Amino acid sequence: MPNNRFSRIIWKVSLPVIFVEATETLDHLINTIFLARVGVTELGAIAVADSVVLLFLVVPLGLVDGIQILTARRVGQRRPDAVGAGFNQGLALVLLVCGVAAGALKLFSPLIAAWLVESRDVGVLLNGYLQIEAYGICFTGATFAYSALLMSLGKTRALVPATVILVCTDLLLNYLFVFGKFGFPALGMRGAAVGSVGAEFATFLFLTIYVWRQLDAARYGFFRFRRFERRTTRLLSRLSAPIAVQRLLETLRWFVFFLILERMSTEALAIANIVYTCYIVFWIPTEGFSETTCSMVSRFVGRNREYRIGGVLRSAIVGAILATVPFILLGLIAPQWLVAVFCPEADLLARSNASLRVVALAMLIAIPGAMWFTAVLGTGDTAAALGIELVLTLTMLCIAYVAAIHFAWPVELVWLSVPISWLVCLAISYGWVRSGLWKRLEV
Repeated sequence: MPNNRFSRIIWKVSLPVIFVEATETLDHLINTIFLARVGVTELGAIAVADSVVLLFLVVPLGLVDGIQILTARRVGQRRPDAVGAGFNQGLALVLLVCGVAAGALKLFSPLIAAWLVESRDVGVLLNGYLQIEAYGICFTGATFAYSALLMSLGKTRALVPATVILVCTDLLLNYLFVFGKFGFPALGMRGAAVGSVGAEFATFLFLTIYVWRQLDAARYGFFRFRRFERRTTRLLSRLSAPIAVQRLLETLRWFVFFLILERMSTEALAIANIVYTCYIVFWIPTEGFSETTCSMVSRFVGRNREYRIGGVLRSAIVGAILATVPFILLGLIAPQWLVAVFCPEADLLARSNASLRVVALAMLIAIPGAMWFTAVLGTGDTAAALGIELVLTLTMLCIAYVAAIHFAWPVELVWLSVPISWLVCLAISYGWVRSGLWKRLEV
């Protein structure tokens, strides 16, 4: 298959996925923009708060990935009844786990705020946000489960209005409750939590109605909950467990990174949130191309055409870099334009520019690293992928700790831990795929 055909296929498949992946970033982006206009402490605290929420969503979102794999397999087998049965049981499991996670978050958030954060002000804001955000975990889990089903069925168009609803609702509720407009109470950071919960509920409601009315619920048997089948539960658990552990490592990496910077100062944490928000926006195209790369690598391995992997990766890396170039150039040439969106204090804005330039350049290493790491996943060698994720996490956190705590270097030098860790990931992933060690497994 010629490389230009690879490129066309990868772009065609990746673009809709890029849009879907963007929804995960928008809530944090909106909260950051609004809270930057409240205060520096709130701007820093939201970074830690959203990381904590993601930690409590690790298991539910791992189950969601299992639902997508299972329902897609049943769609390929042309078994609509099995699609519905798998989704129903998966959704029930997701809601059950989300309920437990929500209760645990409300119970332990005061301890998290007291033990893990040095600043008392940040701790108070963190606990207030998490106490409200806990109510949205079930809606978030269900929304992602619906998205997994729609992607399996190839009905991703519904995710466009769902994303619009989420963004518009989040913007409106943040405006009303963060600032206290039109007679509503000014809740500050707790208002951002109200906005997040309201947006997730509105999106959940829309997708529930869509699945019920537009996807032939009678044919698939959606929402016909029966006794749990042990086989389906075991299958979902086996599919989800490695993905959940990998998500946990990734989330912990950023959570601990923010805690390290919080120990430098509240201002350093605020800068970190601004730069991190720009970073995850830069990362959106790469997520889309990674999803496509994983599927194509897995497909070619299944067809015993491993020699195609290199062509897929070259096309995916070039495509992701081209899609990210506008962000990289803007981050290098005019970082103040990006930082000004958050409108913090003038001194904080100036101190963020250097860190943003480091992150922009880091994308040139992170994109190839992410694609070769995705290739390891695509081969089915999830154990090796977990090992590489662990090395990436330890490298980044060790460098960040030494730079921030031991040497007390400026924040922008702490951010050098990102490109260095991705360079290590790239070297190991490339070597592992080329070595063919993953062929020892039968998937």
